[in-house]
Amino acid sequence: MKVVLQDGVYVRGLYLEGAGWDRKNSCLVEAEPMQMVCPIPTIYFKPVENCRKMSKSELFVDFLSSSHEHLSGMYMCPCYYFPVRAGRAGRPSFVVGVELRSGDAAPDHWIK
Repeated sequence: MKVVLQDGVYVRGLYLEGAGWDRKNSCLVEAEPMQMVCPIPTIYFKPVENCRKMSKSELFVDFLSSSHEHLSGMYMCPCYYFPVRAGRAGRPSFVVGVELRSGDAAPDHWIK
């Protein structure tokens, strides 16, 4: 992708774990049998102003408290730096929550 952006960034190379991605309908689906991870399309992240700076642990707590306040049909999917969600040696792994369409399933279906 060779597009110059005023704001934001395109991120590629992300994967879903425990779910699949329906490219035609742009939503979550059940993973195929024996499919451990599923690549998802490039995502455009646009920055928004935050009133206060939060630590990584505060961001994660904020994510957990808001993850059940879904927009209709949207799942707040956690995004991690490392496959091991606990992180590494004092470095948390959680980065951001990404809203994804939950498809035919309710958003809570994807919480395992």
